[in-house]
Amino acid sequence: MDDDTSDGPPPERSARVRPKHRSALPAVRRQRAVDPRFSDLYGTVDQKQFEVHYKFLREQQEEEETHRRNRIRRLKCIARRGELEASGADLEEYDLSETEREVFGEDHLDELSAMKLLPLQDVQRELQQLQRESQLHVSRTKGRHVQSSRDTLRKEIIKREALAVKEGKKQRPFIPKRAHLKREILADTFERLERKGGKGAVEKYVGRKSRR
Repeated sequence: MDDDTSDGPPPERSARVRPKHRSALPAVRRQRAVDPRFSDLYGTVDQKQFEVHYKFLREQQEEEETHRRNRIRRLKCIARRGELEASGADLEEYDLSETEREVFGEDHLDELSAMKLLPLQDVQRELQQLQRESQLHVSRTKGRHVQSSRDTLRKEIIKREALAVKEGKKQRPFIPKRAHLKREILADTFERLERKGGKGAVEKYVGRKSRR
């Protein structure tokens, strides 16, 4: 008897019929997670608020700078020894051991022994890298101090001008611009330097600025 005339159940077939051609719809890309605290899409950064909420970062940076400066001092000692050895100088003529013990301290003599085995090029490379990082840290710290001084001075001027308008001494308050604040900060710096070191300190500061 043929299968078509069989009294048995019909053959099983899948209810899902696959299309002959796949859909040409573009693939949807997953959006990257964005931290709103550090994204320009959510507005500009409030530097004052940042300094208040993330004060611990500045403290951590200062600790890192302290460790970095200590490392720089030690690398300079090892670099000095390596340069003398490379030049064929008699190390007994130089009081290197005493200086190294003073810089490293009694608690870091193992580190001193290990660093003496480092190639001179590696020591110089690390020293230059740490010096660049230290200079960058100092530059950023000075920039924040200047900005803080500028903000404080601006508040004082605005407060003084508002009081003058309130007392009737002025009709309109004077709103200081960036150039005016810069002159005020420079005058305050000169006055502070003169109190500490006299006119010589001011001249030294001006000379250093002019060389830049």
